[in-house]
Amino acid sequence: MNSPSRPGGRYQRIVENIHQLPALPSIVSKLISVVNSPDTSAEDAAGLIEKDPALTTKVLRLANSAFYGMPRSISSVSSAVVILGFNTLKSLVLGASVVNLFPEKGGASAFDRVRFWKHSIVCGMAARDIAQSIMGVTFMDPQSAFCAGIMHDIGKLIFELFTAQDYAKVCAYSREHAVPVSDAENALLGTTHAQIGTILADKWALPIELEQTIVYHHNPDAAQKAESVVAVVHLADVISHNLDCGLWDKEAPPAQWALAQEMLDIDDARLGAIAGSIGREIGTYNEFFSIINS
Repeated sequence: MNSPSRPGGRYQRIVENIHQLPALPSIVSKLISVVNSPDTSAEDAAGLIEKDPALTTKVLRLANSAFYGMPRSISSVSSAVVILGFNTLKSLVLGASVVNLFPEKGGASAFDRVRFWKHSIVCGMAARDIAQSIMGVTFMDPQSAFCAGIMHDIGKLIFELFTAQDYAKVCAYSREHAVPVSDAENALLGTTHAQIGTILADKWALPIELEQTIVYHHNPDAAQKAESVVAVVHLADVISHNLDCGLWDKEAPPAQWALAQEMLDIDDARLGAIAGSIGREIGTYNEFFSIINS
C-alpha cells in the first residue's frame, strides 16, 4: 500500500516491535475472508462464529439489542446472519475483538478508554447514517461504513501501547493549545495516529476500505481506493467531535476537508439533520459498548 510518508524515531521503534502488537484472532481473520467471498452462505459464517462460545453470546446479545432494533427475537447465529447481513456481522465481530485486544491497563492512561470507544462508536453511527443518505449517489453498504468508523482511530491505541507517557503529553498539549490531537502528535512525536495505524492494518491484513480509512480519515483527498468510504468517515469524525464525543470534553475537532460534502453530494442541511439524529441516539452506544466489552 502506498501510505503517507513514514518518519523515523518513534515510528521506527514501533515498527521494530511489531511482533508485540496483538494478533487478530484467527476466527476474525477467517470471518473477514468468508464475509468478503461471493460464495459464502449464512451457514458458513454462522458455523465459524459458533466455534467461539463467547463470540456467539455477544453476536446474539447485540442482534437482540435496542442498538439494532430488530422487530422480533433472534435466537440463532444463522438467523442473526440472515437478518443483520454479513457486513453487520463483520462490524460486531471486529469491534468486539479489538476491544478485547486492547484492554484498559492498570495505572495512569494517556486517555480515557471508554471515551475513546464512545467516540469511535458514535463516529461509526454517523458514518452509517451518512452512507444511508447517499445511496443514490454512490453504492456503499452502511454497515461497512459503520465498521470503518469504529476502526478509524486504532492508531491511538498503538501509541498508548508503546509510548503511553509520550502520548499523555500529546493529549495535554492538545488540551492546552486547543489544537486537534493529530496536530499535537505531529508537533511532539513527529508522526500521527493515522500513520501509525498503517502498521496494524498491514499486520492484520484488513480489508482495503478499513485500511484506507485508518490511514486517510484526516486527509481523504489522498486516499487511493475506497475514497467514498474514507470521505464518509471523515465527515462522521467531525460530527462525533462536534457532538462533544471526543477523548475529553471540548476536544478540538479535526479540520473538515472542504470538498468532502461536494464529493458525496451532501449539503449542509442534510448533514446537519444527520448530526441532530445522531445526537438524539447517542445513548444507544452504551448498550453496544457494554456488550462488546463484556
